[in-house]
Amino acid sequence: MDNHGTGTSQHKVEILQREQVRIQGVIHVDSFDERQVVVETDMGFISLSGEEFHITSLDLEQGLMVLEGMLLGLEYSPPDRSRAQKERGLLQRLFR
Repeated sequence: MDNHGTGTSQHKVEILQREQVRIQGVIHVDSFDERQVVVETDMGFISLSGEEFHITSLDLEQGLMVLEGMLLGLEYSPPDRSRAQKERGLLQRLFR
């Protein structure tokens, strides 16, 4: 699996007492506010919802993020496919 240049090859999500979330395999933070954080990882996007979020640690070289606040939900979505793959898929569907 492509690691996207992160310093870690292992994907891991740890939730401690619903008040701290540690994520390994982070590529970048897509969006952040006190109620929602969207992070791209080597296993796809993770959307975290909650209250009073703040990032206490972010090291993209090591692929590690620590988030604190009250976690209410966590959802994975698949990795975003490249534009070329999307266009190729569209053309294949059109010419069937």
